[in-house]
Amino acid sequence: MALSALGSLLVSAPRAHAAPPPGYTLVWSDEFDGSTLDPQYWNHTYPGNYRDAFNTSDATTVAGGNLTITTYTEGGVHYTDHLDTKNKYQPKYGYMEARILFSNAPGNWSAFWMFASTVGAAGDPRLAGVELDIVEHRDSDWVGTDISGKVNSTLHWDGYGANHKSVTGGLQGTGLGGSFHLYAMEWTPTYQKFFVDGVNTFTVYNSAATNPTPPEAPISQRSQFFMLSSEVLNNNWAGVIPAGGFGSKATSDSQMIVDYVRVYQTAPVTPAVPSGLAVANVNHRAITLSWNMVDNAPYYNVKRSLTSGGPYTTIATTGKGYTDTDVIPDTTYYYVVSAVNGPSQSANTAQVSAAPLPGDTHNGLWSAQMAVSGTASYYAIRQTVSVTGNTAYSAGIWAKGTGRIRFGVRQLDGTFLASQFITAGTAWTYYPATFNSGANTQVTYYIDDSSTTAGTVLIDDGFLGLSGGTNLLANPGFESGNTGWTIYQPTGWKILHAANVHSGTGSSRGIFSGTASYGNVRQLVNVTASTAYQAGFWIKGAGRVRFMIRQGASGSALASQFITATPAWTYYTVPFNSGANTQVTFYVDDSSGTAGTAYIDDGFLGVSGGANLLANPGFETGANGWSVSSSVWKPDQY
Repeated sequence: MALSALGSLLVSAPRAHAAPPPGYTLVWSDEFDGSTLDPQYWNHTYPGNYRDAFNTSDATTVAGGNLTITTYTEGGVHYTDHLDTKNKYQPKYGYMEARILFSNAPGNWSAFWMFASTVGAAGDPRLAGVELDIVEHRDSDWVGTDISGKVNSTLHWDGYGANHKSVTGGLQGTGLGGSFHLYAMEWTPTYQKFFVDGVNTFTVYNSAATNPTPPEAPISQRSQFFMLSSEVLNNNWAGVIPAGGFGSKATSDSQMIVDYVRVYQTAPVTPAVPSGLAVANVNHRAITLSWNMVDNAPYYNVKRSLTSGGPYTTIATTGKGYTDTDVIPDTTYYYVVSAVNGPSQSANTAQVSAAPLPGDTHNGLWSAQMAVSGTASYYAIRQTVSVTGNTAYSAGIWAKGTGRIRFGVRQLDGTFLASQFITAGTAWTYYPATFNSGANTQVTYYIDDSSTTAGTVLIDDGFLGLSGGTNLLANPGFESGNTGWTIYQPTGWKILHAANVHSGTGSSRGIFSGTASYGNVRQLVNVTASTAYQAGFWIKGAGRVRFMIRQGASGSALASQFITATPAWTYYTVPFNSGANTQVTFYVDDSSGTAGTAYIDDGFLGVSGGANLLANPGFETGANGWSVSSSVWKPDQY
C-alpha cells in the first residue's frame, strides 16, 4: 500500500448502523463472530519483514465479534499484520462498508482498502485497477501534528514510481479516534463516493484522461480484493515510533478493531461458472475439493450425487474450497459446483468424482511431539529421501495440538522446494504440499519450530512420494520410535505412544428416537484392582449418549458422562480407578431425550499410554467382543 494508504481509531459508545443507499442488497459479510480468522476468505499478506515491522498472524485475533490487528513490540522487534481476500473474494462495484475502531500510535497507521494484483500495469489504469483507500488513519503526521481524530480517503494509480498519480479527499472528520465508526465506499462504473458514518465526504468521477483534474480520476473497472492492514514506518508519513516501541502484545493499545466488513450490490450480476474444479485431497474420512475464484462470487454451492451426471443435492454453501466429511469409505461421489452472488447463481461446473480410501491414512499408536516455547528454536526432525530428478512429488503430514510449526521439503543445501507454517488444531488434520524435485536426486523432509506461537504439537504419518504412489519415508508413523529420523535437539522433539487414535473403516451406529431407550453397546474387560485407568471413544453425528465405566458386569458407575455428538469426529475420555474391581464394563447407551443418529468408534480402555484392553475397539469385525442390548445400536461398517 502507498504511504498515504492506511488508518485506525479507538472506542466510545457504538453508533447506529447507517443504511446503504437505496436499491442495494447485502451479498456478503464477515461479522467476525467466531474465534479464528476465516481462511476461506482471508489471507495473511506479506508475511515476514515489511517496512519497519515483522508481519505475523500472531498480531491478528478474532474474539467477541471483532477482528483485531495489534501492533506491538517485543525483543526490540515491531510486529503487526496485513490481511487480504486475494483469489478468494474479489467483487467489482457495490457499496463496501466496515465498522472500525482505530487506535494508532505514531509511526503506525491502519486502513481498510481494496487492491488488484495488476495495479500499476502499463495501459489504462481503469483496466489495471486502482488502489482504493476507503479509509486510512494516523495518530500524527510527518511533522508530529495530532490528527488522531481524522481520517482520509485516497486513490492511487499508475504504480508507485515516477508515473504515480493520486487524488485524495484530504483529512476528514473530527473526534473519530477512539471509537467505532462506519467507513464506506459506493463504487459504480462512473463514480466512487466515500462515506464516514453515512455522510458523503469525498466523491471521484470517472475520467479516461492521462492526467485527470480532481475530482476526476480513473475509476477501476475490474474486480479487486479487500485489505485490512496496519503498517509501521518510522520518521515518515505517520510520524516517529514512540521510544521503546508500542508495548508488548498484552499491553499495546495500538490496534485496529473491525466489527464487520459488508458488501452490498444493486441487481447482483450472475457470476461466471467456476473453473478448475478438482479433487485436492482424499483420505478415509474426507474428500477435499478446490476450484478457482470467480469475480463477484462470495459463495459457492457444492453439489453431490451418488450417480454420475446427477441429480445433484446441494450439500454446502461455502467460500472457495470445501472438504466433504460426510462420506463412506470405498464409495464413489460425484461433484459439481456453482458460483453464487446474492440471488444469482451460475451454471454448474463439469463433474469430478472421488472415492474415500478404504482405510484411514492416519493410524498407529505412535507420534512425534514438539513443545513449542513461543521463541523460535529451529529444533527440527527430518529425513533425507532419494528421489528422481525433475519429477512432481506430493508430501504431507498429520498434525494436532496447539502451537505452530514449519513443514517443508528442502534441497540438501537447505533451500526449500515447498514450505508452509501449520497452526495445529484439536483434531488430527492432514496438511499436503507439492513440489518438483528439479535437479535434485535427494531431498530432505523437514519439520521445525521456527515460529513465535507457543504450544504442543503432535505430528504423525508423514508422506513423501508420487501422488497416489509409495511412501518413500522410512517409519513415517514413528511406530519404530525414531528409526529413520534425524532429530536436531532431541530434548525438543520426543517420540511418544498414543493409544487413542481414530482409524479404520468400522464404527457402531445408534439411532435415537428422542425417548430414552437405554439400548446399549458394552464390553466386559479384565483389569487390575486399585489401578488408575483411562477410557474413551470417538463420536460424531447427532443425538446424545451416556458413557460409563461400570463395576463388574452391571454394577454402579466408576465414571460417567453425557456426550452430545457433533458433525466432526471428536474424542472423549474419562479417568477412573478400578478400586476393588478386577472386571469393569465399558458402556455406552441411549438414556437421554435427544433424538439423532450417532456413530462411535475406536474405544480405548487401559493404562494411560499403555495397551488397549478392549477387543475389536474399532468395530472392524462387527460386533465381535461387544454385547448389544437392542436394535438401537448396530456395530457395522459405517
